[in-house]
Amino acid sequence: MPQELPPETEGSIDELYLEMSPEIKDLLHGWLYKIVDAAYAGIAELPPEHRDRVLMKISKACSEQAKMVLGCHPGMDWEDYKKHMTGLKPPFGPRKITQIGDIVHWTYVPPKDKDGRPICQCPLAMFGWMEGRPELCACSANSTASYIEEYTGREVATVEVLGSPQVGGEDECRFLIHLKPSAFTSPKHET
Repeated sequence: MPQELPPETEGSIDELYLEMSPEIKDLLHGWLYKIVDAAYAGIAELPPEHRDRVLMKISKACSEQAKMVLGCHPGMDWEDYKKHMTGLKPPFGPRKITQIGDIVHWTYVPPKDKDGRPICQCPLAMFGWMEGRPELCACSANSTASYIEEYTGREVATVEVLGSPQVGGEDECRFLIHLKPSAFTSPKHET
């Protein structure tokens, strides 16, 4: 007999799955792990413009879900937003944020596993659905830009991945955010 679902999840979980034995569920988990890992391996092999487009769609879907737990809301003051993000508890924070003008150095400090290794903030990696990989860092960079734009109204020009456990073997996830300058910024001077 399937367990009773909360009203908000009704229709989101197939009742057949709920009736499956734990052994079959474990088998499916391993199966899904291989599918997701293979999909990301394929994404990594795409030409950069196609890879980036797919990762943008994935990060948009992920960001929509993460918004429910970040505790932010549109219309936040930029300084209040930065303060909020630096105060988040694991696994969603904390972050270290420094800013000079339109350049923001944004660092996510991941929690560590029992062996002291950083745990990737991607839910797919965090819950063991796949190994961490550099493409997840690009996804995180996209999400970071999305959050800033939605919650503060600040426009983001680009987000660069400076380093992470998957990119360079660092213990923290570091991003360089280029905010779009105001319309009254002078153009680049020719030399």
